[in-house]
Amino acid sequence: MSSKNILVTLLPSTDVDLGRWLLQHYGVAYTEHPHAPIFHILALKLRGEGAEDYPLLVENRTKIPTVPKILAHLDANVTTDRPDLRLMPDKDKEPAIYKEVDELQHYVRYNVGNSVVNWSYFNLLQYKWAVWPSITTGVPWYEKLTCFVAFRVIRWLMYKGLHLDQQVADGALKTIYEGFDRFDGLLQDGRKHLVGDRLTYADLAVSASLAPMILAQGYQGFLPNQAKCPKFMQDVYKELRGRPTGQFVQRIYDQHRPG
Repeated sequence: MSSKNILVTLLPSTDVDLGRWLLQHYGVAYTEHPHAPIFHILALKLRGEGAEDYPLLVENRTKIPTVPKILAHLDANVTTDRPDLRLMPDKDKEPAIYKEVDELQHYVRYNVGNSVVNWSYFNLLQYKWAVWPSITTGVPWYEKLTCFVAFRVIRWLMYKGLHLDQQVADGALKTIYEGFDRFDGLLQDGRKHLVGDRLTYADLAVSASLAPMILAQGYQGFLPNQAKCPKFMQDVYKELRGRPTGQFVQRIYDQHRPG
């Protein structure tokens, strides 16, 4: 999808895949500029943004950093003839539903989602060829070359930057299971969507944030090949994929993610 709109990304990030999904949902064409970990910081700084300001949407020279700001921008520009596109309920007309959607997206992105990142990075970075597609697919050639030559340095920088060790990874997995327990509880009544009777931001946020834990089909950040992952990771993926939340995540991708 070629466009003058640019999306500057950290390739494997779950929030980045959520940002891609938002743009596709609202029908906004864009050209992605993906970057490998560490290099994304340089790309953002060159555009005058901070290390955490990804994904960065550059629309007609206007810079819109991070998923919350991109969502607010897209929701505000929905035409009156397509109100069904809005993913956030009206705060004034539906305050209770708005609050529930906002609380769920915040919980999954900043609590469970951060744990997904910590567990995944700590473990996968120990297996270069398992994580390789996730960090280098489509990035500039010089980033790929540097990652190949200095993979251990990149891994050390990521471990240091994210404060990762075995204890952190173990705690992260515990938080991930707690998150799946919470969403399994919500889904036990057979609901089609997490909040209300239509697709909302909560559905997309939960699906994108948890997608790496089930290796969801349709995720556009290049998840690892399960067969190349260590057995203990394969066992976790298999278990979570079979749970109600795992099945929900894949269904939302299947039914609502543009190809």
